[in-house]
Amino acid sequence: MNRAKLCCYFFVFAANVMLVSSVGEPNIIFIIADDLGWNDVSFHGSNQILTPNIDALAYNGIILNSHYVQPSGSATKAALLTGKYPIKLGMQGDPIQPGDTRALPERKLLPEYLKDIGYVTYLAGKWDLGYTRWNDTPTYRGFDHHLGFYNSWTSYYDFLTTTTVNGKDYSGLDIRRDAQPAWDLAGQYATDVLTDYAVGTIQQHDTTKPLFMMISHLAPHAANPAKPLEAPQETVDKFKHIIDSGRRTYAAMVSKIDDSVGAVVTALEQKGMFENSVIIFMSDNGAPTVGEFRNWGSNYPLKGLKGTLWEGGVRSPSFISSQLFLQKGRVSNDLIHVTDWFPTLLSAANGDVSFLDLDIDGTDIWSSLVYNFDTTRRSTLLNIDEKNRNAALILSNFKLIVGSTKNGTYDSYYGETGEENLEPVVYNTTAIAKSPAAKAIDKVSYSPTSEFEYMSLRELATLRCLDPSVKRTECDLSDGGICLFNLTKDPCEEDNMVNFLPSLVRQMKRKMVVYREGLVEWQERNLDIENSDPKLHHYTWNPWRDCADATCSA
Repeated sequence: MNRAKLCCYFFVFAANVMLVSSVGEPNIIFIIADDLGWNDVSFHGSNQILTPNIDALAYNGIILNSHYVQPSGSATKAALLTGKYPIKLGMQGDPIQPGDTRALPERKLLPEYLKDIGYVTYLAGKWDLGYTRWNDTPTYRGFDHHLGFYNSWTSYYDFLTTTTVNGKDYSGLDIRRDAQPAWDLAGQYATDVLTDYAVGTIQQHDTTKPLFMMISHLAPHAANPAKPLEAPQETVDKFKHIIDSGRRTYAAMVSKIDDSVGAVVTALEQKGMFENSVIIFMSDNGAPTVGEFRNWGSNYPLKGLKGTLWEGGVRSPSFISSQLFLQKGRVSNDLIHVTDWFPTLLSAANGDVSFLDLDIDGTDIWSSLVYNFDTTRRSTLLNIDEKNRNAALILSNFKLIVGSTKNGTYDSYYGETGEENLEPVVYNTTAIAKSPAAKAIDKVSYSPTSEFEYMSLRELATLRCLDPSVKRTECDLSDGGICLFNLTKDPCEEDNMVNFLPSLVRQMKRKMVVYREGLVEWQERNLDIENSDPKLHHYTWNPWRDCADATCSA
């Protein structure tokens, strides 16, 4: 490279560095899909469910192909908001249930830190972290405002959450504006309600202050058992090529999330906020293709599903997109854990990360994202479940997994490949380029990703299993068995290398023992259903201990 060209590159790089450092605190929009499968966003290689707005943002940002979450939603949200592994909070077990006395332990959360440096904070959607007392609810835990629901699920149109305990049904409204029940929203579709709230919040936002908004979708989580999947019929009809009717409705639920992403991005652009915004998208865990709260999602080609420590349960379809990045339009295979967002977003907001507790587990990767540097994370704990006696850890590109989930019931591949259709489906790059998200990007980006580049990025983001001709060693996790996989070569976890790398196995087991020493005992599910019965609280799911009035706190 000649000297003139080198100087030119250096000048552009330096100018961009100055731009990133001078724009002030960015708006942060964190979008969480609930129980979305790896194979259910089309940027991962399937043509069955096209997600043009999601794909447009991903291709113009950074696709995070090695982004890990927890195997269940409550644990993932606890890790996100605290920057700590759930085992240090007693949150490593089952999701919090209706009438459950469990809650996220008292400690300063991400939105509280952001409020300290001037952010206005909103939560749209699912809380999932307890509501026994008012002090457990979102507007007492750092969010200025909340429109959404407290429980792990609710119905998509009437917002009734129903649970059965000892043969008796308990049902009540679970949708609120801040602390007040929002009866007027019954009859509207949940994804549309959250989208309208998010868009309205952006439109009315005072742009002299930075915005942090977490959009925690209900979709595509299954609703009440009597009618688990719901979507507008006109959206379902767009997926007539899908054979299975359950999968067809699921596809419509995912499509409504994609529409929501497009609407939010459009609102940001029209308000003049998009150029200085950071948008993160992820699923809180893998799809429960079968079993409890089945939603017909697909984690193909990954093994396992929600609730397991296989890749299908904990590797999340994710990306981050921002005009602040110096190199957009790339696929990152750097190891990232959901705890990393806690220090990373504070760093993005120009907060002083050095003041954070030393015991957080998240790693600040903001500079790595902005400047395309290598991240410093080399390992992550996925979970230790002392009750069910299973655990998993990643070190470099190797994963150690100990013990099975439900006696290995969910150890196989689950979900459609995306090719089980009544007619061939093609990947429509033009639909991506003409999506609302892409149009917004075109208005503000000096170099938007082209249609031609979409395909190469999609190819890089598509995971493939071992060649069928490769000899494999089976994995047996029964009776506390141990397996080791090279995730770079074997993301589908087909070839057990535990007997070939004994020193590495010992090293990883020692790390797991160290983590085990800091474990806080699993918070056992504790239902106080008689006192939390919605009939006692005007037929709503409501905090029930200490006081029932939102004006008081415990």
